[in-house]
Amino acid sequence: MSRRVLPALLAFAALLVAGASPAAARTTHVCARTTDFRCATVTVPLDRSGRVPGTVRLSVAVEQPRKGASGYLLALSGGPGQPSVAFADSFRASLAPALAHRRLVLLDQRGTGDSGALRCPPLQALGSLDVVNTRIVESCLNALGPARQFYSTTDSAADIDAVRQAIGAPKLELMGVSYGTYVAVQYAREFPASTDGLILDSVVGPAGIDAYFLDTFERLPRVLAEQCAGGRCRLATKDPVADLGTLTRKLAAAPLRGKVPDLRGAPHETAIRDESELLLIIMSGDLNPFMQAALPRANAAADAGDAAPLLRMRRLAQGPFTPVKEFSSTLNVATTCADVTLPYTLLTPFADRWGLWRHGTDAVPDSAFAPFSRAAVIDTSVAHDCLRWPQGDTPAGPSSAPLPDVPALLLSGRLDTRTPLENSKAMLPLLPHGQLLTVTGTGHDVLDSDITGCAAKALARFADGKAIGTPCAGKDNAVSVLARPARSIAAYRRAPGVAGDRGRVLFAALDTIVDAQVSALQTLYAGYAHVQGGGLRGGRFSASSNGAHLRLHGYELVPGLRLSGSLRASETEDAGTVTVDGPGSLDGSLRISAKGAVTGRLGGRAVRYALGSGGAASSAGAGRVPARVRIPSATELRRALAAAALRSRR
Repeated sequence: MSRRVLPALLAFAALLVAGASPAAARTTHVCARTTDFRCATVTVPLDRSGRVPGTVRLSVAVEQPRKGASGYLLALSGGPGQPSVAFADSFRASLAPALAHRRLVLLDQRGTGDSGALRCPPLQALGSLDVVNTRIVESCLNALGPARQFYSTTDSAADIDAVRQAIGAPKLELMGVSYGTYVAVQYAREFPASTDGLILDSVVGPAGIDAYFLDTFERLPRVLAEQCAGGRCRLATKDPVADLGTLTRKLAAAPLRGKVPDLRGAPHETAIRDESELLLIIMSGDLNPFMQAALPRANAAADAGDAAPLLRMRRLAQGPFTPVKEFSSTLNVATTCADVTLPYTLLTPFADRWGLWRHGTDAVPDSAFAPFSRAAVIDTSVAHDCLRWPQGDTPAGPSSAPLPDVPALLLSGRLDTRTPLENSKAMLPLLPHGQLLTVTGTGHDVLDSDITGCAAKALARFADGKAIGTPCAGKDNAVSVLARPARSIAAYRRAPGVAGDRGRVLFAALDTIVDAQVSALQTLYAGYAHVQGGGLRGGRFSASSNGAHLRLHGYELVPGLRLSGSLRASETEDAGTVTVDGPGSLDGSLRISAKGAVTGRLGGRAVRYALGSGGAASSAGAGRVPARVRIPSATELRRALAAAALRSRR
């Protein structure tokens, strides 16, 4: 350790003690995952009223002192249930424009990460699409005992102020993403004199999480229509909202079933059981732009009798098992049930709760959740999940105090369904010095998903005390909406200069490569450690952990055409070579250069084609051409991988 660094570390340790309560942290250490932060523990009461004994040891990380950085910015993850300390480097990367004059502070909120993560294996085993079993909730909460009452957002806000005092910060600027915005707002309501500013990314509305997710249901048609505006869905569907209506009616009558290739390429029976599951699949697209781009075509294809595109997405939406250190499902339930305004109270006898839950939307018109049914709204609700919370508890409810008049930046993706743009618009009037940035083509978690750079520009201007202006004007962050998969090679045009069916096979092969690349990106963004999956009609793909190297194993998008070989994401080297197993004698191999030139042999004859050489205007007549989807650069892929775990459950 250098002599120059040592005084700064000692000063930080002193700050942790100065003016703090006896329960505050006394020592610090270099954080396990990054040397740029010092980690410590701040001990706080479980129950600040003193009725229930116990303490919570909060895990805290504070960025090392930097010249000119005299203030503090505390960043909050989403969920509820996600920690923050483990993702210090990811937060610092996305918040870099705001950190010139502030040091970053991270906190694992009580019940998450290294702050006593709440564990109950039956709840933790549930995936994103699984129905919450109320008996399991009851059992897990009973196992927690009276402590279950003290994991509300109000408790977390008090913890944040204890951390503020422990690090010697006069005030905090707070940044939150998704549920983290709600925590930040609650802190500002309860500790206005200690709040220096707010950065709210993907904003929970002023009234908090709706017990029936009505804000999501009500805004979904607007989001779908906007995604397809300007003819962007012309190769996928004419009307995405009408498609969804047809599909929800089908699911209300019976599950959607079919076989899609599994991880080994073998046919696997898959089902989407009901409307609620479909809604959760759609919401998963908020965090997975390549999945969101495929949903319009998948819904339209399912309506037309081709369920494979939608069924293949089920695995992506379900996601991998998440360890409790990365997301506590038990904390998620405990906090949500404590915070949300339910159609019953936790003092209501069990026997009376079911009727109140079932009739909790009676005053809401059908138009508020169309094209979904009322049954889907009821079954998907938080009000359902909390039905068996043990009777008699009185967790601290959220504050309704006015927000302080502090600088505030609100960021919202226009394609966000879980915290729609309308939430930000409702919050903005409560913040007299608030500014709102909307990003076209972006779903949930703007700062981690915007690759146009406009959100970072707005953040930098805000940090400098300036008006953010309109840095996103004319920019679109959306992934191109994918065309509905062709059902035969005959559906394609002939590639210019490649006669007969060889030209159609060439175009179908290029389409298959794009589909495999998109499938790998969907899997990467879904958070899977092993990037692999099935083709649409057969075969499989596997990829490196960062998605940069892709291997096809009999991968089939179009019936009768299978590709095998290796591809790589490179701006200097050839993309790779694939072997083509086509219909009849139309076999061969194709090599794709880094600049998009395609050469090889099909059906025993040489072929040559340059991507972007005018295939869409070919004189071969009407028919499909290969999809053109922007594939992220290697740098963007690395950032996506770093953000995948952080975004998985927000």
